[in-house]
Parts: sequence; C-alpha cells; structure tokens
Amino acid sequence: MRLSFYTYSYLDKLQLPVAQTLERIARTGYSGIDVSGTYGNSDDPKSFDVARRRLIRATAERLNLRVEAIITHAQLTDTLADPNRETLDLNGSIDLAADLRAEVVTFHMGGTPKGAHREKLWKQVVGEIQNAADHGAARHVALAVDGIWPVWLVDSPDALQQLFDDVDHQNFGVNLDPSYLTLIDFDPARFVDRFHTRIVHAHLKDHLGSYPEWTHHIPGQGEMDYVPVLAALRRRKFDGSLAVECFTTMKLEEACRVGFTAMTKAAREARVEFGS
Repeated sequence: MRLSFYTYSYLDKLQLPVAQTLERIARTGYSGIDVSGTYGNSDDPKSFDVARRRLIRATAERLNLRVEAIITHAQLTDTLADPNRETLDLNGSIDLAADLRAEVVTFHMGGTPKGAHREKLWKQVVGEIQNAADHGAARHVALAVDGIWPVWLVDSPDALQQLFDDVDHQNFGVNLDPSYLTLIDFDPARFVDRFHTRIVHAHLKDHLGSYPEWTHHIPGQGEMDYVPVLAALRRRKFDGSLAVECFTTMKLEEACRVGFTAMTKAAREARVEFGS
C-alpha cells in the first residue's frame, strides 16, 4: 500500500502554487498525489491544459511523487440527464491520467434528476461506464465509481453490486471512502471484505456526526477508526494507493502533517507498511 495526498482543495480551490504545494507533500513523507481531472470552473478535462500537465508531471517526478489518481467532479447522471450540458468526458479524463502516468480515474455517480426516468438513466450509465472502461483498459487506466451515497443511483452495497454485474467489466471498480461509508452506517471493513476485488483506490477523510449532519475533519481529528479498515485491506492484499483528503478550511501544512501522522500510526497498529 502507498499513502498519497489529494491536492484538489489546495491546487484548484485555493490555487496555491504547484511547486510549493507538492514540495510540502513530499517533505511530509507522502509517496504520491491525487489531482483534479479539470481546472477552474470547467467540467472539461481539456481545461487541464498541456502546460499544466507538463508542470504537474515534471514537479511530481522531481520530487519522486507518483500521480496516483485523476478525480473528476461533475456527477455523471446530472450530465446525462441535462440536454444543455456535455456528458462527463470520462475518456478525456482517462487520457489525462495516461498523460500523467496515473493508473486510476474516479467519478461521482449522482442521483436521478427531477423528470428523469431511473431505469432509462441506469442503462445510460451502464453504457457510459462500459465505454470508458474499454478506453481505460486500452490505456492501462482503471475506472472507479467514487463510493455510494444515499441520494445517488448507487445508494447501497447491493446497488453497487448490481452496477458491477450490469457493467460486467474487470476494468471498472470502486474508490473506497471509509468516512462516507461510516456516515451512512455501513461498516467500511465489511465493505472491504465484500468488494476487495473491485477496490482500486481510496480516499481517507475524517468527520464528526452522522448523515445528514456532520463536519469534515483532518484524519486523526474526528471519530474515524482506520485501524480495522487498514487491517482489512492488508488481509485482502490491497496494493494500491490511499489518499488523505482534506478541505479548504484546513491549512495545507497542518492537513499534511496531521493526516500523515494519524494514518502512519493507524498503519502500524494494523501491521501495514506504506511503500513508495
């Protein structure tokens, strides 16, 4: 397993300088980064232009940081159901991942917009995922739905299994988000046991409260217990990246330091060694 840091809040939302931000991440001890699949207010991966791709790739290579995953933000079902929006360009995000030598693209599912027919939308979603999973397989990039959520099409582990069955593609998996699973009262360690063959990446955040009222926190400052989650991943021989995810209310230096300290401590207790 490897421990990385998700840069979206800092490089995109707060627009901190790339070099200084990645230097801080590397100096803390992380071995990789997750980056946004777009830049600015656009949903188009082409907004992450050639110059920015070169900058991110060159800076990461200089600091021996792997670019682990590309994270998209628009909800797939929203873009499918809205005739005035372009459908989420998963293939373009996969091409971006290949440019940055990342091995995973994640996307948010979304729910059923008002006026949309759920069964028709489900079939559209399955088709889009099959197409993108094919494209990703040709470029050695895995596609992963970013978890489950009560108001999304995929609102439970059983619904996720149905999606895997309908898509029927080995290049399609799931991004594990233990904090959000806990918020909606699903045991993340049991989730690992059930879906371990489909988990290709993970986001590690923390919280206080439960759905629908909670607050985000840096890992180690909330109520998440990551030891059983990491132990389950170890038992199931997960060998991918786990990315600490923080938010714009959390200063970069503190987020890096506190998240790294908490996750390396949990890893020791779970008998997990983070590699590079």
